[in-house]
Amino acid sequence: MQLYYGDLIPYTSALLRGLGISVAISVAATLIGAALGILVYAARQASWRPLRWTAAGYIEIIRNTPLLLQLYLIYFALPQVGVNFDPITAGVIALSINNSGYLAEIYRAGFRSVPKGLTEAAAALGISSRDTFWRVLLPPALRNVLPAITNQTILLFLASSITSVVAVPDLTHVMMGITSTTFRTIEAFTIGGLLYFSVAFIMAALSRLIETRFIKWKVA
Repeated sequence: MQLYYGDLIPYTSALLRGLGISVAISVAATLIGAALGILVYAARQASWRPLRWTAAGYIEIIRNTPLLLQLYLIYFALPQVGVNFDPITAGVIALSINNSGYLAEIYRAGFRSVPKGLTEAAAALGISSRDTFWRVLLPPALRNVLPAITNQTILLFLASSITSVVAVPDLTHVMMGITSTTFRTIEAFTIGGLLYFSVAFIMAALSRLIETRFIKWKVA
């Protein structure tokens, strides 16, 4: 079979539009998942046992069930009880929930890596517990786990392709449409793979730039 990429030229705008949707979904899920992950982490550290156990159970369920199953439950099962979401909203919710479970554990590793002396110093200076968390502990904790957060963000972006199964018009959905029209399967998936790789490579490069140029503080 002879490869020919010329048949894909008319679909260039569609591929870029699909890539834009994939990036937008991933950005939304990253931000929502990051905020939710902090809440889940805080709940897991709570002194009230039922809250701590609930957070731990949430993390275990999210991390030990497939993302595709979580997406199906949100998009296909919830309408059975009267809760309906459009494909893009369902995709963002599923990715955000999945992301929060992993980020909560990453945050936990980050906070454990911060020396206890910082907490003791903050208490000696009379800094409130809230300010201690946000201003004293959070910056070095995030710095220590930035590579792990970057990896999780890249994995989330790549996993966004799963949303195509519920008709989200992302890059994978566009690629599948092109193959059914042109029968240029290898060509379409090669171009799509290069687009996914390019965005993931840029994300990794930006993370390294932030780590080396903009984050000056480090806690040993």
